[in-house]
Amino acid sequence: MVVAEDELLNEMQALRGRVTGITGSALASRDGLIIKADTDINPDNLAALAAASLGLAQRMAQEVGQGLLQDAVTRNNGGFVALYSVGDTAVLIITGDQELKVGRLHSESRETVGKLEALISNAAFGATAR
Repeated sequence: MVVAEDELLNEMQALRGRVTGITGSALASRDGLIIKADTDINPDNLAALAAASLGLAQRMAQEVGQGLLQDAVTRNNGGFVALYSVGDTAVLIITGDQELKVGRLHSESRETVGKLEALISNAAFGATAR
């Protein structure tokens, strides 16, 4: 990918700085390949599982006829995993502990998702312009 990986990482870390309880983040392609990660969890496994989970969540959104999937959250005994669609090519994966305020995450993540989408779109345009 042509986009500077530092810019992607900066956006992910900025979200982490704004929302208490985020323990890690990763950006992956929709086909399960890691683009950039800021997590202690194996990023390749996280990307593959996120792609599968996103596919199921998208199918559920289609089945109930409520439009395109924007995000999906899984709550666990120890915290949360949230997936956010980043355009039609990527997914932002956020892991959080039990202190994570999901409402705050949703409101704060919109800006991050928009910036990540712009960075990826600009990189894709730059790659095709060569």
